Amino acid sequence: MGNFGDFSFGTEAGTPASTDVDAISGQQQSAEEQEVASLTTLHIDSETSSLNQQPLSAEAATITGSESASPIQSALGSRSQTPSPATLHADHIEQKDLQLDEKLHHSVLQTPDDLETSEFPSECCSVMAGGTLTGWHADVATVMWRRMLGILGDVNSIMDPEIHAQVFDYLCELWQNLAKIRDNLGISTDNLTSPSPPVLIPPLRILTPWLFKATMLTDKYKQGKLHAYKLICKTMKRRQDVSPNRDFLTHFYNIMHCGLLHVDQDIVNTIIKHCSPQFFSLGLPGATMLIMDFIVAAGRVAASSFLNAPRVEAQVLLGSLVCFPNLYHELPALHPNIPDIAVSQFTDVKELIIKTVLSSAREEPSGPARCVALCSLGIWICEELVHESHHPQIKEALNVICVSLKFPNKTVAQVACSMLNMLIHYVHRLQVYQADSPLRIIQILIATITHLLPSTEASSYEQDKRLVVSLLLCLLDWIMALPLKTLLQPLHTTGAENDKTERSVLNCIYKVLHGCVYGSQCFSNPKYFPLSLSDLACVDYDPFMHLESLKEPEPLHSPDSERSSKLQPVTEVKTHMQQGLISVAARTVITHLVNHLGHYPMSGGPAMLTSQVCENNDNPYSESPELSPELFENPNLQFFVLNNTSLVSCIQIQAEDDMPGGGLSAGLASANSNVRIIVRDLSGKYSWDSAILYGPSSLCGSSQQTSFALSLSQQDKPEDALSSFEHVEDVSARDGITLQVKRKFRDTVPTWDTIRDEEDALDELLQYLGVTSPECLQRTGVSLNIPAPQPVCISEKQENDVINAILKQHTEEREFVEKHFSDLNMRAMEQDEPTSQKPQSAFYYCRLLLSILGMNSWDKRRSFHLLKKNEKLLRELRNLDSRQCRETHKIAVFYVAEGQEDKHSILTNTGGSQAYEDFVAGLGWEVNLTNHCGFMGGLQKNKSTGLTTPYFATSTVEVMFHVSTRMPSDSDDSLTKKLRHLGNDEVHIVWSEHTRDYRRGIIPTEFGDVLIVIYPMKNHMFSIQIMKKPEVPFFGPLFDGAIVNGKILPIMVRATAINASRALKSLIPLYQNFYEERARYLQTIVQHHLEPTTFEDFAAQVFCPAPYHHLPSETERNAVIFLLLPKPPLESIGHIKVKGKGLKRKVFHASCEWLLPRDSAGRNSSSSNSTGGWNRLSLSHVSSD
Repeated sequence: MGNFGDFSFGTEAGTPASTDVDAISGQQQSAEEQEVASLTTLHIDSETSSLNQQPLSAEAATITGSESASPIQSALGSRSQTPSPATLHADHIEQKDLQLDEKLHHSVLQTPDDLETSEFPSECCSVMAGGTLTGWHADVATVMWRRMLGILGDVNSIMDPEIHAQVFDYLCELWQNLAKIRDNLGISTDNLTSPSPPVLIPPLRILTPWLFKATMLTDKYKQGKLHAYKLICKTMKRRQDVSPNRDFLTHFYNIMHCGLLHVDQDIVNTIIKHCSPQFFSLGLPGATMLIMDFIVAAGRVAASSFLNAPRVEAQVLLGSLVCFPNLYHELPALHPNIPDIAVSQFTDVKELIIKTVLSSAREEPSGPARCVALCSLGIWICEELVHESHHPQIKEALNVICVSLKFPNKTVAQVACSMLNMLIHYVHRLQVYQADSPLRIIQILIATITHLLPSTEASSYEQDKRLVVSLLLCLLDWIMALPLKTLLQPLHTTGAENDKTERSVLNCIYKVLHGCVYGSQCFSNPKYFPLSLSDLACVDYDPFMHLESLKEPEPLHSPDSERSSKLQPVTEVKTHMQQGLISVAARTVITHLVNHLGHYPMSGGPAMLTSQVCENNDNPYSESPELSPELFENPNLQFFVLNNTSLVSCIQIQAEDDMPGGGLSAGLASANSNVRIIVRDLSGKYSWDSAILYGPSSLCGSSQQTSFALSLSQQDKPEDALSSFEHVEDVSARDGITLQVKRKFRDTVPTWDTIRDEEDALDELLQYLGVTSPECLQRTGVSLNIPAPQPVCISEKQENDVINAILKQHTEEREFVEKHFSDLNMRAMEQDEPTSQKPQSAFYYCRLLLSILGMNSWDKRRSFHLLKKNEKLLRELRNLDSRQCRETHKIAVFYVAEGQEDKHSILTNTGGSQAYEDFVAGLGWEVNLTNHCGFMGGLQKNKSTGLTTPYFATSTVEVMFHVSTRMPSDSDDSLTKKLRHLGNDEVHIVWSEHTRDYRRGIIPTEFGDVLIVIYPMKNHMFSIQIMKKPEVPFFGPLFDGAIVNGKILPIMVRATAINASRALKSLIPLYQNFYEERARYLQTIVQHHLEPTTFEDFAAQVFCPAPYHHLPSETERNAVIFLLLPKPPLESIGHIKVKGKGLKRKVFHASCEWLLPRDSAGRNSSSSNSTGGWNRLSLSHVSSD
């Protein structure tokens, strides 16, 4: 005990930089010496903020196992003292005793002599703890370790700077071991149950008094000071088991404030390096007081020319703060220009942060740091758009991102491209901010691709080509996000004055895609040149903004993964694949726009992108539920190849008469068969039904329509409307009889719609002419429709003789007709209306449609071919249809509740907190797995993997989230299946509400290469931790240490998970994107199954795909048909085919063909009508008798 006689226990150090005289030592000291002494003798209570000074006998003093550094009286009256490093003083100051607050017993490290007697019965404690147990126990080891540490004395009194640095270097190693011990405590051993929190934990803050004092030493001990700052930062950026008290935080913030403002850049670099990235995510009380200090210090690091400075860490710290200003509008913080403690209210935090980030995004010499700065800009833009702040620097941030698209370092350019892709989700908010921003982004993408394409085509590096492909796909997403009306707006550019032709944005889009397909040499023709960067220069966008080059060597290729490092010859294989990479992507974009622009999502929902109809659907000649060789015997189906890029199937099907609205014909007269065209191309599979339309339906003929129109017109006329225009006119007739004729004066030309049934059109027209043109009247006052009087030259007798002759002739003709009406020779044959003829060929309408489209002409022979019919073709078609037409990702989502340290507890969670449920709802929309028609991600429709799950889709991407709380966990089999689905996903999203950091090994899997862990913070923000394997390339927008608002959290996490999945796929050897894979399958089918034929053979196959010409009737389905072969005799028949359809229909369907060979001159021996090399005769129908 004699060695402890030199230890001094100093005063309370609640206020930093104290200038009071030390009352215990009784010696006069300077302000700096007293501050050092106060730090040396700092009493740190983990849960209280008060430190008491009362005399206490030295024999009764003992040190607690807390992270304080002060002695305390043992509750059990221990005979030994346990000094801590904080109580060691090398200047042999007189020892005084100090009694601490009783709450100090509840400390971080609870050694036996800190605890009450009731907690440890005497028979369970060691002698050192006041019990009766002898031997080596945990409490004995703890106290002895503390005593051995105390024997060192005050390490800051070491005079040799090198030894001082070595000691602190060892303290860092010692602390690291303690941290590992703490991390391994409370871990489940069987991964089935979570143990209770440990009783004894290592005192990780026990060294802080030494560290605080070391930071006050002179520059002579710089290396030791750097180690001290490093250890302070490491200690305080961990999750604290017990929150430090106010006194400790006061000293800590003072040390950090002075260190961040230190003139020595090495100290600033050390703090920035080791505080990043978790410092602000811990939510330490009062941590925001240092925000201005960290912003200024990070700016100093970014502005320094030292490449080995912690540039990435500085950008991470800045990026983690971009969402804070909208949460704290007025932020109290320490003033960054005054070393003293001066708190001010800052309202310009946002401007200072974004100014620094913008500068870094333009001038940062480090590639990874530049990527983090661009991600921070993207997060900030989304944050401002969501809060509708209309911040003026959003335009500048967009300008920096857009200019970075053509940055020489392709990794940086890819990150900028991914930031633009993320902004698509906020396109409507961006239009509210600035209406023309989305359209301008599309124009910038067009001009950037035009600028990069020539050099990319000449480059041999895959990264260059992948960048252009990423820009093309980003352009496609932006186009699909805007309405067609916007894309058709005329383009206004700075160079448009000399261009007299008006161009639209869509026109420029197709021009740049044309150049990507056929080569950049197309741009030399002004007719095909889309846009140049100089055309887009304006106040809001400077396409030639200067960006500083990176000073690090640029990697020529992406890092190889462990899986790809063993396959070195892969680069040679890729060289051939790279040649058409841009062309295939551009053709994919073109076909996608043709099929989906203004047409997505369809009525089937966003999960449905292409048709699910196959050749066997609605096919009366096929009963198979899938593609089978039976289709090749169908006479109504033929397979074609168009332009060597598209597969076309033509099938004739029965029209559906009972469809609501009439189906395709929609009430019009049509044929009884429709033509279905199934097209498989680069962007997917599409099905079109077509019907030939003759005109109005026979049920609604012209006569009925006319009568309906007439009756309607009569009903519409008001009865009293004509009365005012009618008058009674006296007409003198022969024999002195006066007739009163009701006439109607017209002031408009009489038409068919305005006259009544009893009116004569000619009579009305003559009356109209007489009224409107009285000069035409032959007799004044007499209308033109009044009959003329009897001529003077004809007597009354002559007139009567003519009338009688006419009446006599009429009577004789009528009698003759009545007499001979029954005589057949006198009656003409009744003319019947011809009935419609039903085509006997099952491929007639398909042939007609192909002929109308010009596919049967000579001009199309080079681009329109037949496919060979074999089972291998069907396998290829089934394989092609099973391939996704969009980029697909499956991502696991876990929920970790408080205290869960094992996989069983995590996997059995059936729900989470409200914040977690809101987050999952923001990832996508819930889909019912039983009827979901999109990407399933391995989930089953039989409810074994759950009923619903979040799903997200655009026209180019599908994401299926495997949410652990949505899957059943009621049995061991369910848990195994759940673990299989979740564990096989390469990207894991973990929502952790546990107080400890999530451990990677909790969910044992060989996959899970990327973990995105979300920790809710007390201020309703969310901290992001990203764990990934070293070989995984950089991805964004979120980065390790990011802190985001809950409003943008789901979209940010989803975008990060998608980009992480893409980064992982890029490491797979010979990996092909969905469009590359589909193009390869199409090319394989065309190469192996295209059937070269002469025009005659082609025409014959189009005329009759298979020797079968009619669909059996219902009677024929139940009986066996025997075909009676008529003449010519059998010996003159060159060939006979009889084919059956199987026993399923209980009928033999047969057809008979006479294939007559040609003569030597190439003419048919029997007829001039030929369909190819053989003359075909067929029996269309034979009766059953």
